[in-house]
Amino acid sequence: MTDADNAFEEEEIEAARPPEEIAAAKRLLVERCSAAGITLEEVNVPDEGPRLRVGMKCGRNTRWLGLWSDDSIGQFLSIPFEKYIYLADLEAICSYVDGTIEAAIRPLAPSFGPASFAYRRLFGFDRPDDQFDVESAKIAVPATQEGLPHIEISPASEVFTRLSRSPARLRMTLKLAGCHVTTHDSALALLNKAAGSVLFQLDLLTDVPMGLEKARRRFGGGRSQRKRSNQATELQYPKTQFENAPLSLYWYGRSATGMPLLQFLAFYQVIEFYFPIYSQSAAQRKLKAILKDPTFRGDRDADIARLLGAIYVSRSGAFGDERSQLRATLVECSDSEALRQFLEAEAERKDFFLNKAKSSPYHKIPLANPSADLRNDVTDRIYDIRCKIVHTKTDSRDGDVELLLPFTQEAEQLSFDIELVQYLAQQVLVAGSAPFNVHG
Repeated sequence: MTDADNAFEEEEIEAARPPEEIAAAKRLLVERCSAAGITLEEVNVPDEGPRLRVGMKCGRNTRWLGLWSDDSIGQFLSIPFEKYIYLADLEAICSYVDGTIEAAIRPLAPSFGPASFAYRRLFGFDRPDDQFDVESAKIAVPATQEGLPHIEISPASEVFTRLSRSPARLRMTLKLAGCHVTTHDSALALLNKAAGSVLFQLDLLTDVPMGLEKARRRFGGGRSQRKRSNQATELQYPKTQFENAPLSLYWYGRSATGMPLLQFLAFYQVIEFYFPIYSQSAAQRKLKAILKDPTFRGDRDADIARLLGAIYVSRSGAFGDERSQLRATLVECSDSEALRQFLEAEAERKDFFLNKAKSSPYHKIPLANPSADLRNDVTDRIYDIRCKIVHTKTDSRDGDVELLLPFTQEAEQLSFDIELVQYLAQQVLVAGSAPFNVHG
C-alpha cells in the first residue's frame, strides 16, 4: 500500500487549543447554526462528558453529525455547512445554491482486497510498478449539452470529508456539478440516474463494480452482534449430522453480511429444502381426515375434488401450494412457545415485532396475544417477504406483489426478519438431522 493510501487511513491527531479559542469557536457555531435554522444540541457522552451534535436536513428527516472534539468544531466551521443537506439513505450531500451533488462510492466486490487495489484498476494503474497518486486521480465526464450536469469521479472533497460520519480512509466520490435541482427528491433522483449510468458503464470498461455508499445507521440495516458471556466455549461430541445441501445454504446465508435479500433467501431455501418431507406428513393427515369423514362418498365429484386438493403435488415433489408447504414445515419443526421466547428474548427485537413492524407491508405477528400460536402468522410474514424478493405470484391470494429491491430502505430494515428466518432455518436443520455416523 502506498504512502498516499496510508494517508487516508491515519487518524488526525488533535493538538491542544487555548480555552478562549475553543469558547469562541462554540459561540460562532451557535450563531451560524441559529442563523441557518440548523439544530445544535449538547449531548452527554458516557465517560467523556458533554459533546455537541449538529442536526442537518436529510429529506424530511434530520441526520445528526457529532462534533466530539474541539478540533472537529473548528474543522466544521471551516466549511460553508449551511449550504448543504444530506440525501436520504446515502453518504451523499447536495448544495442547491452551488448546484452540486457529491456521493461516496465504494467497490462492491470484496475479492479486490483493500479498496486501493480497486481504485488502482479504476484509474488505469493496474500494474504494481505504476505510480499511483491518489490525490490527483480523476475521471471527468463533461456535459454534452446545455442543462446536463458535469460528472467526475475523484477523491472526496474537503467539504464532503467534514460532513461525512464515516471514519477517515481512502475514499472516492461521484461529483455532479451544474445540477438544476431545488428539492431533496429531485436531487436524489438525479444522483441515482447518473450513478446508475456511469457506474454500470465503468463496470463494463474496467470490471470494477462500484456502488453508491449507504448511510451508516446506528440501528436498523446493520444489526450489531449480540453480546456473549466471557465463559469458555465447551463443545460436545457430535450426536447428529446434517444434510450437506441445506447446510451449505445456511453457511451461505451466514456469510452474506450486508446483503439482506441474499441472506433472507438463503435461510428460506434451507427451510424449503425440507418441504417435500413435512408437507407429505401434513397431506397424509388431511387425507385421513377426509377419508374418515362419515359423509365422504367416492362417487361424488365434490368429495373427489377435496381429495385432489389435499394431495396437490408441486414440481418439487411437495404437497400443496408453497405457503401451505412452508406452514407444514414450520409447524413440524418448531415449537410455538420456543418461537415466542425467541421473538421476546431481546428488547429491541420484541419492540420491533410488537410495535415498529406494524408500519411494514408484511403480515403482522400478534405478539401481544399471549395465547396465540405464532407459527401460522410467522409463516405468512416470511412468505410475504419471500414473494416480494422473488416477485412471484405462486398463490392467487397474493394478488399483485411489489418488488423488493436491493439497496433500498425497506431492504435495509429486514434485519429482525432475517434473524427470525435464520432461527427457523436452524430449527428445521436440527429437526431434519440424522444420528452422527462416520461410516454412512
